[in-house]
Amino acid sequence: MDTIDRFLDPESIARDTLDFVRVRSETGAEGPGSVFLADLMRRQGLEPVFDEVEPGRPNVVCRIPGTAGGPVLVFNGHTDTIPIGASSPPARDGDWIVGRGTEDMKGGLVAMVHAASALRRAGVRLRGDLYLTGVIGHEAPAGKKEGPRRLIEQLRSREIPADAIVIVEGPNAIWAASLGSTIFQVSIRSPRGPIHTIKIPYAENPARWIGRVLERFAQFEAEFEAGPKHPLCGRERLNAGIVQGGDYMNRVPTPVTVTGTWRWTPGKTRADLETRLEALCREIADESGLPCEWKLETTAAREPFETPESHPVVRALQSAVTGIDGAPAAVIGMGLVGDANLYANDGGVPTVYYGPAHETAHSDDERVSIGKLHRCARVYAAAAMEFCGVE
Repeated sequence: MDTIDRFLDPESIARDTLDFVRVRSETGAEGPGSVFLADLMRRQGLEPVFDEVEPGRPNVVCRIPGTAGGPVLVFNGHTDTIPIGASSPPARDGDWIVGRGTEDMKGGLVAMVHAASALRRAGVRLRGDLYLTGVIGHEAPAGKKEGPRRLIEQLRSREIPADAIVIVEGPNAIWAASLGSTIFQVSIRSPRGPIHTIKIPYAENPARWIGRVLERFAQFEAEFEAGPKHPLCGRERLNAGIVQGGDYMNRVPTPVTVTGTWRWTPGKTRADLETRLEALCREIADESGLPCEWKLETTAAREPFETPESHPVVRALQSAVTGIDGAPAAVIGMGLVGDANLYANDGGVPTVYYGPAHETAHSDDERVSIGKLHRCARVYAAAAMEFCGVE
């Protein structure tokens, strides 16, 4: 790594990260961010191309050809940010770069580019291809995963024949598993419609029965707490976010709806949740005599993912971290869902995250450490050599 380190300058990484953060690239208007990323690659001697996902909203793809048909590694991140809002303005504060997108995840993208540039400048010839990719449309609800889904098309067609993906964000650890997640909705209706409440007994009021649904959810949660837990991600989780119904104090509220999020562990699937919600609604309908309906938000559903510790991409990152720190990185899971859930399940490519930190993302005091970005660049370069092989 000594030769590589000569070409990794923390001040250059800091300067490029701050310049990137100064470029506004909120979801839906990411074009300037993609342009900046491509220009940065070119300044570092790389050859990116634009893949126009939607007008003015390109993914950025840069292939660094290998020499001998070794394993193919893809580094990946998103160029969009949530709205700037009241976020601290872009600035440098000692070891910190401050501003929207620093941690999530322009800093990681800059570290990725500098790692690849250092390999090139050091004369390292990887056996396998290395891809650097920046996608648009990540941040919900404005983003509909347009960029990740376009990349998935390229993965499935083998236009990008990836053997593994490293997403360049996350905590200072190898994030190798996530829960699945979906938005659910359960609605109960009165066949009488929104009539005066004096006309029906309380036992026929949909509000009374949506309470029973919430009680059953509490029983589910107790079951999840008492049941087996995934060693990395923890337990299955269910929670309600919206309870909605009614428009007047003495009219029957119909429908009454509860909306929430259900997160489940690797080993289960969205179909398992469908079965359970359907059974719950049959139970409530039979008990109440009222129609009970459910649905899952198909556009927001993500199956869980898990990349085993024995996979070469995990071993490559572990080797890189151990060589730099003298000790291996922690292998963790998180309840959060992200693009790895899509790449692993829909794209069929084992995926992990490794980034500088996951502490301030989406906050108004978002920031990233220059020292940690420099360290990530070292890890990315060493992991690429380990995974792809060196001629």
